[in-house]
Amino acid sequence: MRKIYLLILMSFFLHNCKENTDLKPNYSDFENDLEQRNLYGKVKELEQYKAIFQNGEDTRDPLLNLREKFTEFGSLNKAEYFDNYGKITQIDHFYYDDNHFLKKSISENNLANQKTVQLISYDSIKKTTTRNITFNDSLNYKFISTFDSNDLIAKQIKIEAKDTVVRSYEYKFNDDNKKTLEKEFEEGKELSIGTYKYDKENQLIEYSNKEEWMELLTQTEWKNNRIFKQTDYTISADLKKYLDRITEYDRQFNPVNIKIYENSELNRELEYDYEFDQFGNWIKRTVSMKEHFANSNKFIPIYIESREIKYWE
Repeated sequence: MRKIYLLILMSFFLHNCKENTDLKPNYSDFENDLEQRNLYGKVKELEQYKAIFQNGEDTRDPLLNLREKFTEFGSLNKAEYFDNYGKITQIDHFYYDDNHFLKKSISENNLANQKTVQLISYDSIKKTTTRNITFNDSLNYKFISTFDSNDLIAKQIKIEAKDTVVRSYEYKFNDDNKKTLEKEFEEGKELSIGTYKYDKENQLIEYSNKEEWMELLTQTEWKNNRIFKQTDYTISADLKKYLDRITEYDRQFNPVNIKIYENSELNRELEYDYEFDQFGNWIKRTVSMKEHFANSNKFIPIYIESREIKYWE
């Protein structure tokens, strides 16, 4: 319920060893933040560094750009974000109750000079979640969300000062209880329509999110019950279909090749080369780019990302 709510809330305002082929990623219905980040094992802390190539040869010294700490039950406890010079830009703290539900979060954004405090309470009998959000101790919002029998959000009330906005949601399912349709309404007006299509194994092969002036479409290809390719399109109001991106993945759902298009023409292409630790998490990846718009015929290394990972066990 908490994961689904976060998505809805956002709609209102990214030791070397071979790849562990026995591991299988989770693509939806995440149990915790580790699964959502495609991390394996009981990760305690992660630091991520980035070193940029200069002229395709030597790299600058790696700079820390992300630090995350996790609880023993796999939820994010603290996150620190850094700019391209290694200076911290934002710190997020997360606090949980005895049932591992998020009860409070504090976010301090140094760039915007803004502190955001969020207090969350749950009512399991009424199946509601209430969030009170304060910006810099003054601007307040309240979100009251009600969930249906499938633990999907049915209604959300946003209260700001004297203004109240109500959003509601409708769903349809197939015979295997897989969601095939979701509609979002605001004050009775339809805002968006999401449609889901599945193959014979009930694996999601197409998702569409359609709003008034635009439709975003993602087609997913599977091999041996794993996602290996996703293709993204934008469909404009005049029903013209534009190819945006093609992403290919390894068995652990790490991107290995991304083709980026402009007006359906191949613009640039990224390749990822990985090194993994004994748990199956990547600890180093080299990213190279081919500039098709400049008629380049080879990949040039552009940066190296590395991760230092500590585990609870």
